Amino acid sequence: MRSLSRMLRLVTAVAVLAAVLAAPPPAATAADLPPPAVNGIYPLVFPVDGANHYTNTFGAPRSGGRTHEGTDIIADKMVPVVAAASGTIGWVSSTCCALEIEHDDGWSSMYIHLNNDTPGTDDGRGWGIMPGLDRGVHVEAGQLIGWVGDSGNAEWTSSHLHFELHTPDGAAISSYEHLMVARGAAEGREVVAFVDAGSQFHRPTVLGGGVSDAFYFGIPGDVALMGDWDCDGIKTPAMFRPSNGFVYLTNSNRTDFAESEFFYGIGGDIPLAGDWDGDGCDTLAIYRPSDGKVYVRNSLGTGFADYSYAFGVATDAPFAGDFDGDGIDTVGMHRPTTALVYYRNSLDSGPADAQFYYGMPGDRIVAGDWDGDGDDTVAVYRRADRYLFVNLENDSGPSEYSMWVGRFEAAVASTGS
Repeated sequence: MRSLSRMLRLVTAVAVLAAVLAAPPPAATAADLPPPAVNGIYPLVFPVDGANHYTNTFGAPRSGGRTHEGTDIIADKMVPVVAAASGTIGWVSSTCCALEIEHDDGWSSMYIHLNNDTPGTDDGRGWGIMPGLDRGVHVEAGQLIGWVGDSGNAEWTSSHLHFELHTPDGAAISSYEHLMVARGAAEGREVVAFVDAGSQFHRPTVLGGGVSDAFYFGIPGDVALMGDWDCDGIKTPAMFRPSNGFVYLTNSNRTDFAESEFFYGIGGDIPLAGDWDGDGCDTLAIYRPSDGKVYVRNSLGTGFADYSYAFGVATDAPFAGDFDGDGIDTVGMHRPTTALVYYRNSLDSGPADAQFYYGMPGDRIVAGDWDGDGDDTVAVYRRADRYLFVNLENDSGPSEYSMWVGRFEAAVASTGS
């Protein structure tokens, strides 16, 4: 199982020089600090290290008039269970099989219905807690602590881990949204990275522990992008300079000089990153509001577009994603005045294949595969209140989850590894 540190692991130049690094921005003010993690996403290692599925049943009625205070993660018996965060064992069931971890930051988590059977049986004669885990023992995030089972009142149900997350004051909160983000990070799903006014990239975004893996690339005023420029499966930064139409990119997620620079587009163009031909490599397209056209190029470098087509309204904001999961990115538009989202599943002119309203006027849109199901969906960043709202269905329904992220200039899709 990947540890939290592994889970949490985005060019500038003048035309004749490589790159000039920006100066660090001013120190964060109190307004930039995150609220309690209950208002955002608490950083976790996903606790079940194997095939599983789960739904949001927090608050569902249970026997005796009580309500469900956790998330039931359905998995086969003996699938490993790992610590969701670093901390100290608070209590261990004397009859098997459950335990609590008191996190180092004051939060806590509970792991219930661990295995109590001899492997391959349902005899109640096994033990599903890792030997040596007694009260007071410290464990690290991602450390093996036991195995999935059906102990306790789960004896006549499917084997599963009942996982609970508690705030420092002891209140149980729904762990569903937090688990969704944790599983996405663990499986390399895309995350949203943010770029601040000083051209500092922050990726991936987690709350409760703040943003991580920050580095500088570009200068203020550049338009930030991330793409898989060298086809290695990892997105890294590029910057488009509106003043001269130059693109500066790098193949690493660290403060560094540009590895490549070239001219593509003109001032006023809006750059887009995507895999337009399905070859596993990202290149650039530009949307030119002055003529309402998308100009697509399937290689990185100065040159003419391979093709162009008319789409959208010049005042709308373009974005790119693989909305139908066919391995090819296409273009969508977001209307700032009404929050209308629409896109095509092919790179040509025509009516939208899908449209819906999401977010609020003024939100900034980004698309990515947030849940690892193979197609991209939208998220919106609301700069006014510093929140990201994630949509997993590309529809006008409510957000599947939201998180406080702080105040930034841009939001871009990034890989979570």
